[in-house]
Amino acid sequence: MSRPTARIAGLLRQTRHQIVLPLQLRGPFPRRAALASACALVACMAQAQAVRHALDLPAAPLERSLNELARLTGVQVLFASSLTQGRNAPALRGSFSAQEALDRLLQGTGLSARPQGGQAFTVEPASPAAAAGAGAALPEIRVTADAGRENPLGPPVRFAATRSATATKSDTPLLEVPQTVNVVTAREIDAQGAQNLGQTLRYTAGVLSETFGATSQFDIYTQVRGFRPDLYLDGVQLPYGAAGSGFASAVVDPYVLERVEVLKGPSSGLYGQSGPGGIVNMVSKRPTETPQREIELQAGSFGRKQVAADLSGPLNAEGTLRYRLVALAREAGTQVDFVDNDRRLIAPSITWQPDARTSFTLQAYHQTERNAHTLFNYLPIQGTLRPNINGRLPFERYAGEPDFDRLSRDQSWLGYSFEHRFSDTVSFRQNMRAARTEFEGRAITILQTGGLLPDQRTLRRTAANTAANASTFSIDNQLALRFDTGSVRHDALIGIDHRREIGDFDFGRRAAPSLDVYAPVYGQPIVDPGFNLSNTTSRLEQTGLYFQDQMRLGGWIATLGLRHDDAKTRTVNRRASTATQQSDSKTTGRIGLGYLFDNGIAPYVSYATSFQPVSGSSFGGVPFQPTTGKQVEAGLKYQPASGIGLFTASAFELTEQNRVTPDLANTGFNVQTGEVRVRGLELEAKTELIPGLNLTAAYAWLHHRITRSNTPSEVGARLYGTPDHQGSLWLDYELQRGALAGLGLSAGVRRIGATFDASNLYRMPAYTLVDIGLRYDLGRASPSLRGARLSLTASNLADRYYISTCNTTSGCTLGNRRTVIASLSYQW
Repeated sequence: MSRPTARIAGLLRQTRHQIVLPLQLRGPFPRRAALASACALVACMAQAQAVRHALDLPAAPLERSLNELARLTGVQVLFASSLTQGRNAPALRGSFSAQEALDRLLQGTGLSARPQGGQAFTVEPASPAAAAGAGAALPEIRVTADAGRENPLGPPVRFAATRSATATKSDTPLLEVPQTVNVVTAREIDAQGAQNLGQTLRYTAGVLSETFGATSQFDIYTQVRGFRPDLYLDGVQLPYGAAGSGFASAVVDPYVLERVEVLKGPSSGLYGQSGPGGIVNMVSKRPTETPQREIELQAGSFGRKQVAADLSGPLNAEGTLRYRLVALAREAGTQVDFVDNDRRLIAPSITWQPDARTSFTLQAYHQTERNAHTLFNYLPIQGTLRPNINGRLPFERYAGEPDFDRLSRDQSWLGYSFEHRFSDTVSFRQNMRAARTEFEGRAITILQTGGLLPDQRTLRRTAANTAANASTFSIDNQLALRFDTGSVRHDALIGIDHRREIGDFDFGRRAAPSLDVYAPVYGQPIVDPGFNLSNTTSRLEQTGLYFQDQMRLGGWIATLGLRHDDAKTRTVNRRASTATQQSDSKTTGRIGLGYLFDNGIAPYVSYATSFQPVSGSSFGGVPFQPTTGKQVEAGLKYQPASGIGLFTASAFELTEQNRVTPDLANTGFNVQTGEVRVRGLELEAKTELIPGLNLTAAYAWLHHRITRSNTPSEVGARLYGTPDHQGSLWLDYELQRGALAGLGLSAGVRRIGATFDASNLYRMPAYTLVDIGLRYDLGRASPSLRGARLSLTASNLADRYYISTCNTTSGCTLGNRRTVIASLSYQW
């Protein structure tokens, strides 16, 4: 048995007594298949006409109302864009068949809906005169159920995503979410050449990614509104490795993702314990109804070589069984000598959908990484941030020992997503994942008590050894209800979830030989420190019960969420033979109110809270309480009736309390009197300016200060590594006609403001980076090359030297230098 297969089998054994199986589906499949195949066209049409739906649609532009009707009823509505342009639909409330609802929406528009059989209708002019009024030339007809209605788990219909399942754990238009949500799609990831999670978020307002520079091997070091977010995949939290401060955290390659979504602000009301800045939810690629296959070859800077494949489609003629297989293999260096970025991954998934109401998707993932050699490659402050008499240290300088250093990571998970709709008003969903990550890192790093000797070239170093692992089991059960109370329409969600994480962390350190960092000679003998400082095992269990109600009355939309969590943590110090246990219980929530105008403008206000357990105790032995977060946010969203863009503006005040701060009366102990406040403004625009020209623009202003601390010098200090100002602009244009049709050009600029270290002693200067991209559809040049595409991306085009972060103990890390990647892909 291969190692990946054995690992996944081990996960199955690990959880075989814990997995809650989805509801049993009764009735033999052959009988349903025979019944479906025997259903005549007229009978299907009659069934579509007979089914009635409880509808409550406000007056809105006709195109939006048709899209919403298709979403609510599950029928396909085919129409030409020019027919709906400039037309409005009346409010619709009551119980209607699909045909009746369409007739009401189209009344007085000069249009009519003609059944196409089964679950499809075509909107067309009711008479020749109406056709003339709508325009004589009709563009390509669009299928609303597939192209007109966006799947929040798939690619958007247009450039900008308009729906999300992250903010409410249900399919919700972003206009109706009373909180800021940023969505980065696979299309943007590909165009910008992003190679890790941090790079996918480069053009997102209020998010600072790649905080530890080019050699960081972790996804968790991302900041949202000044705080580190928790990472989720398909709505389920990924392993973190709390015992090892994140060394065992999971890393996901962007090639397996459909989109990345950032939910800003406290999110505990839905997701349980989390930081106040928000969460990042990655949405993985899933099996598709239609075949799609891609093979991609890459080559680029620092000896990069990569091959990837993405295969998907139905497994049987009925389309009830579908698969997807994503795989990648990479061998690559980095800008730092001796530091590689090799990776192998495979991500198979299979979907079983026996009928329109039931779906079960099984997903697996296995990834290995080798030869990274270092954790962060800290360099001394003199020679990077500050001047050095010997000059500036180059991008490629390596401060470790190539024969001693090593880094390896293995991660695997197995999970499923199940959904069954009992009716149009009641459905049940269940998401489960069992995961394990294993990390080993051995590195020579800068000595924390002092870096360079007086000659400003001899670097004092230390040898560190780290081993960490984390095993998690998570399950989330959701009951979705749709009902009316008088004139109010409710979309309610009742859920209960459970998460368990068990992790080990071993760490050791000892002195290592010094290095002339300006003329390094590697190969000095190093003694392995073993694990002489820490041997820790931790166990976290959390169970949460939550409720959410999205209420609609005309254009008003109110969102109310409430959640109660019980969390238990047990930490065993195997070295000292001691154990500590802590129990926390907390109730959090979210309340929001918005109004959706007919012109697509949606103002909103919201209040949300969060909590996060803290290990340790005070001088008196009293366990620390969880840190708490609260946020007030007011914003304005706008989506044109055409659905071609989304514009968001938000202002907020975010406060974190119960921060640990030194106990001045008892040296070596802490108390929870610290507080941080962040006030900010965020702007984001994603839209199609003209056919083929897409725009992404973002700006964030953050005023962040420590407002309470037992250390007087900290009061008024800025948060570590958080800029006051941050902005970006990305333009992508593809020629639509002419000899160069199919040629795409893109360019972006990113401006990151100045940041400070934790002590506010060192200021990292602001920097501006330029990125470009070029692609060409080779099929436009020759029909024999149809499906082939050539692309080129370059980040930090000017090869700007900049500092990503510094601190007083470890030194500084350098940002990513110019990186060029060429890709050749073939789709069929």
